[in-house]
Amino acid sequence: MSSAPARISPIPGRVVRGVVWLLLFTVLAAGGAGLISQTWHAPGTPARAELTFAGDRALQARLDAATVRLRAIAADADRLAGEAKRALSEVSSFDPARLEASLARGDALAATIDQAARALRDSLNGLPGDGANASLEYSNPTLVRRAAVLAASDAASSIGGQWRTVTARAGDAANLIARISEHDQTVVEALQQGVARRYLDAATILDTAILTVASIQELRKQLIASAQPTVLDEWIDRSRAYDVALQALYAALDDSKGKITIEVQAARREERLAYENLPPDRRTIIVIVAEVARGGLTQAVLAIEDAGGHIEAALAETGAAPTVAP
Repeated sequence: MSSAPARISPIPGRVVRGVVWLLLFTVLAAGGAGLISQTWHAPGTPARAELTFAGDRALQARLDAATVRLRAIAADADRLAGEAKRALSEVSSFDPARLEASLARGDALAATIDQAARALRDSLNGLPGDGANASLEYSNPTLVRRAAVLAASDAASSIGGQWRTVTARAGDAANLIARISEHDQTVVEALQQGVARRYLDAATILDTAILTVASIQELRKQLIASAQPTVLDEWIDRSRAYDVALQALYAALDDSKGKITIEVQAARREERLAYENLPPDRRTIIVIVAEVARGGLTQAVLAIEDAGGHIEAALAETGAAPTVAP
C-alpha cells in the first residue's frame, strides 16, 4: 500500500471561486442598473429639458401670444357676466329702458368677444403639439398649457352665443311682463268707463283685455316647456275669469240702463268672487319671471360665467413651462 499523500480534488475549490465571481457580477450588474436609471431620462421630463427646449420655446411663444388675447377676452367676459346678471334683475323692473340699456351694453361686449375669439382661433391654427411624438418633442407642462389654451379658445367662442340666449330670453320675459302690464292697464281703463256709466264702452274695452290674456297664454307655451301648472297659468285663469265676470256685469248694467236688477245683482256677485281670486299685489309677477328664467335665462347666465372660468384656468397655466435654456 502506497505511503504517498492523497491529492485534494480541485472541484470544490472551483465551485467556491465560481460562487464568489457570480456574487461579484451580480453586485456590479445591480450597481450598473442603478447608475443607468439615474443617468438616463426620457424626453419631456425636467431631467431632460434640453431635449425639448427648442420645441417648448417655439410652442410657448405662440401660447404667450394666445394668452395675451385670452386676458383681454377674460376681462370682457367678466363684464359681460355682470351685464347678464343685471339683465336678469331688470326683466321684472317694469322699466324697459333699464333692460334695454343693459342689453345694449352686453351686445357691444359680446361683439367684441366674438371678434377676439375669432382672432384667437386663427392664431391657433396649425398649432403643433398634437402629433404621435409630441411627448418626445415638448415637455409635459408645455403640453398641459397647450391643452388649457385650446379649451379656453373653445370656451371663448361660446360666449357670444350664450349672450344671445340671454338677450332672447330676457326679451321674451320682458315682452311677457309688458303684456301683463298692458292687460292690467286695459282693465283699469274699462273700470274708468264703468264709473262714468259708459257700460257698453267698458264691456267693449274688456274684449281687448280678454284677447291680451289669450296672447299671454300663447306666449307661455313658448317660454315654459313644462306642462305642469305654474304661477303664470294661475294668473291667466284668474285674470280671464275676472275679465269675463266684469264684462258680464257691464253688459247687465247696459241692458238695465244702470238700474240694479236681479241680473245685475247676480253679475255683481260673480264679479266680486272673481275679484277676490285675483293676485293680491305685483309680487306675483316676480314669481312669474322666476319661472320664465328657469326656462333658459338663468342657465345662459351661468354658462357665461362657466366659460370665463375655463379662460381663467388657461391663464393659470401661463408660467407652467420652461422658457429658458437649461
